[in-house]
Amino acid sequence: MSLLNYLRSEIASAVDADQKQFPNLHKSIVRDLENAQLVTDLPLGTAHRLIEYADAAGVELKADLFLLKVYEIFNR
Repeated sequence: MSLLNYLRSEIASAVDADQKQFPNLHKSIVRDLENAQLVTDLPLGTAHRLIEYADAAGVELKADLFLLKVYEIFNR
């Protein structure tokens, strides 16, 4: 099962909201999420972008470390 199914709804909504303005970015993020089965399968750029979307959506990530923030994005 892909990570797309585990993405927090607030972050998924923020990514979808940018679909019209940034179609290639949206397609890239969705493709990376569909192809990843583990958090460590995500490209660093996509993981970083998802953390930025989480911040913009007001999601409070408690971790200080990059990888732990990525896990939080998927409620892990």
